[in-house]
Amino acid sequence: MKRILVATDGSEGAGRAVDYAASLAKDTKAELIIANVIGGYGLPGGVVRQFTHAQNVWFDELLASASAEILANARDRAVALGAGSVQLESRTGEVTKALFEIVKERKVDLIVAGRRGAGTLERLLQGSVSQKLSGLSPVPVIVIP
Repeated sequence: MKRILVATDGSEGAGRAVDYAASLAKDTKAELIIANVIGGYGLPGGVVRQFTHAQNVWFDELLASASAEILANARDRAVALGAGSVQLESRTGEVTKALFEIVKERKVDLIVAGRRGAGTLERLLQGSVSQKLSGLSPVPVIVIP
């Protein structure tokens, strides 16, 4: 195993997934790729289209800043657990699609994800990210409770 992808949204469940993936990366000497996907916040498209240009810029900067903070915290957590090579990925869009793009681009061997993330409303309406990953992934998936 050369590359492990772990998805994080900053939630407690994602933190457990980062811990597991970091320990696995340490034990196997694999590269750890920590990804945060900005998307799936449940805002109706009409709301975003009504934003002014300045509001869109502010909103994009807010989301990018939140993603950077989530990734930095996850990186620190992984390094503290002994993960050697840690790379960070911030993407936008539909979460599972973005993660599968990373899998393909970076030739990932395994995905680790938490069972429950921060998006409770989206999960109720569309199903959980971990369910979609498990059902559709081209590589093995470990879901951490």
